[in-house]
Order: sequence, then structure tokens, then C-alpha cells
Amino acid sequence: MKIQLIEDVKHFNRFYTRAIGIFNLYNSSSKYSATEAMILYEIKNTEDCTASYLSEYFQLDKSTISKALSKLSKNSLVNKKVYEQDKRVQILFLTKEGEDVLNYLASEASNVVGNIVENVTDAEAIDLLEAMKVIERILKKQLE
Repeated sequence: MKIQLIEDVKHFNRFYTRAIGIFNLYNSSSKYSATEAMILYEIKNTEDCTASYLSEYFQLDKSTISKALSKLSKNSLVNKKVYEQDKRVQILFLTKEGEDVLNYLASEASNVVGNIVENVTDAEAIDLLEAMKVIERILKKQLE
């Protein structure tokens, strides 16, 4: 059962990443990867966001996060400030340019998803959303 479940989940992941175009979503329209786009999103939407938080949240090693943050900082999208409660901690935030890039990437992602669901009927949309909620509910427990 577990071996088949693993294979079925891997199959679904391959299908889903291809179906939503994740591999070319950010690379074809921008110079930022999906990982970098998700990092920008989390920085924007997480109060007192730190590199350690991003590493834990995305389950990525600190060097991967550090490389991505270096690129985003070099491109003037992300900046840091000292955390008032602990001077050793640096809080990440988006610059104006970072917010502009994130808004562009979000708009492009919405266009891609809009094209994918364009011909989905109302009944199929209900089924799709319910299935997504079930997947999220089951897998969310594994992340806690």
C-alpha cells in the first residue's frame, strides 16, 4: 500500500507541476525562479520574516535560501533591517522594486492559472476546489 501510495503521489506531483506550468511559469516571463517568487511572496506576507523562517517554511537548507536572498538583494528586491527585540536577527522586507516584481509575477501566475481553468465548468470547479482542500488538509498535518 505505502509503495503504491508513494508512486501515485509522485505521479500526481509530476502531472500537477506540468499542468500548472510551474517549470516555465517564472522562467519564461522573468528572470526569477519559482522558488525565488515564493520567497518574495512569503517575505511580503510574513510579519518579521527571517532567513531562518524561510528555510524552515520551505524545508530548504540555509545555503539555498541564502543564495536566493543574495540574488534578490543584489537585484534590489529584498532588504534587511535589524530586529528591535534581538539585534542579532535580521528582518527581511521587500523594497518598492521587490513589490513591483512580486505583483508582476503574481499577475503572470494568475494569467496562467486562468488559462488552465478557463474551460472548467462550475460543477468541475466545485469538485476541483474540494479535492484541493482535502489534499491540503491531509498533507498539512505532515508539515506540523
